[in-house]
This record gives sequence, C-alpha cells and structure tokens, in this order.
Amino acid sequence: MKRNTIFGLLVVAIIAITILNFLTVGESSEDYIERLEIDRKDKNSFMLSSSSPLTEEDKVAFSGLNYYPINESFKVTAKLTMIDKKQPIFVESTTGEQLKYIPFAYADFELDNSEQRVILYQDWEEKDPNKLSLMFADDTSARETYGGGRYVDVQFRNTNAVTIDFNNAYNPYCHFNVEYSCPIPPRENMLTLAIEAGEKLYKVD
Repeated sequence: MKRNTIFGLLVVAIIAITILNFLTVGESSEDYIERLEIDRKDKNSFMLSSSSPLTEEDKVAFSGLNYYPINESFKVTAKLTMIDKKQPIFVESTTGEQLKYIPFAYADFELDNSEQRVILYQDWEEKDPNKLSLMFADDTSARETYGGGRYVDVQFRNTNAVTIDFNNAYNPYCHFNVEYSCPIPPRENMLTLAIEAGEKLYKVD
C-alpha cells in the first residue's frame, strides 16, 4: 500500500475518533441509553451473521442476547497507575491454552461505596495500541452471568484516567461455543461486588 494512502487512512481514523469523542462528551442520559440500545440491536444482528460464534443450530433458536437494564451508575471513571515494566505474560484460557497479554495499568475506581482495583491488559495481538481489555468476574458470575467472567473494552486516551462502562460488559465467545478459547480473568480482577450491568447468561449450562 502506498505511503500517501496509509497516511490518508490514518487521517480518516483520527477524524472518526475525534468525532466520536465529541459526540459522547456531555452526552445526555437519553442519548446514552439510545446509543447502547442501538449497539445491542446491532450485536443481535451480528449473532446471526457468518462471523457469529453461534453454531448454525443455535442461530435457528436465537431470540436475542440477555442484558441487565442500562444503569449509568455502572459507568465509572477509573484512575490509572501505569505499570512500568510492561512485560508480556501468559493468561490461561478456558481450553488450557496460554494466551499472551501485557499488563498495562492498575485502574482504581469507586462503585457501590467501595473502592475497587483491577488490572487492564493489552492483547498481544491487538493492533490498536490504545485498546485495553478488562477481564473480570464478580458476585453475579456463575449465577446470573457467565461463570468464566466477562470483558469490557476500555479506550486509553493518554491521560491518567479512563472510563469503564460495565453496561458494555460482554460474554466471551466460549460462552456461546466451547470451541473458542477465552482468557480467564486473573485473580486480581475478581470483584467483591455484584456488577448487575451488561450481558447476562445466554446459555444456561
């Protein structure tokens, strides 16, 4: 690909991110809820696509993913403490495979009147250097949500804080299909409260 073409694509990407940031700053509650509801409808459509983790048999019976009601109190601002030595580690997966991640930063936030600390990771194979992953389990795990934990994608913006929106918490593909290998949340990310936000159980084992 020619250098000027690559530069053009980078400019377009930067403009798109800037527009998204502008649209979500000062977003009203009504717009926030509407945006999440649209995202959820789009994901239901994706689950019926050829890229879906669902088997063809499961697609026939698919009637939509299950969610907690949208609750803005589960959208938190977390203070970051950067991890200086960003050495890759191996995280065990649901199939016993060792998946490579980089511990990026500690994230401290308050939720339900209690202080919480988690570790945010970078996927070794992730192309976007600012996309971080929060792999977590909580008091709903294995009861109302997937026992293997859930994930939240977090966008790093070169500041000392990030937004963690648990309303966007989603189930890993292995919840829908055992052929997938998904990282298991580390012990440090076992939250001591119920995160009643985001995706709930779809398949009850």
